[in-house]
Amino acid sequence: MKPVELRISGWGPYKELQTIDFTRMEERGLFLITGATGAGKTTIFDAIMYALYGCMSGEVREKGSVRSDFAKPDTPTFVELEFEVRGQRYTVRRNPEYLRPKARGEGFTTEKADAALT
Repeated sequence: MKPVELRISGWGPYKELQTIDFTRMEERGLFLITGATGAGKTTIFDAIMYALYGCMSGEVREKGSVRSDFAKPDTPTFVELEFEVRGQRYTVRRNPEYLRPKARGEGFTTEKADAALT
């Protein structure tokens, strides 16, 4: 499995949509994800694990705790991973259960966990 692109929204420290284009690193072969403590490195691996398997990369983190504390209430929380296997491209989009503003009226409603593979 080769990652092509990862999109993260309202996830961990990423309050808005962030896109990581892994194809920009193809020519270099191996690459390193680096940064200061708390920069969000593990969050990237958690997002990939959650997209593929519906769980986090470590036992300490839980699915219900991934919604960004910094995201606006109407920002959706999801991860979307485009990847390639044997020349075929697939996209998996998954969101955890979280509270979002109601479409009509005031207050919040629960957005149920969901997953889609195309």
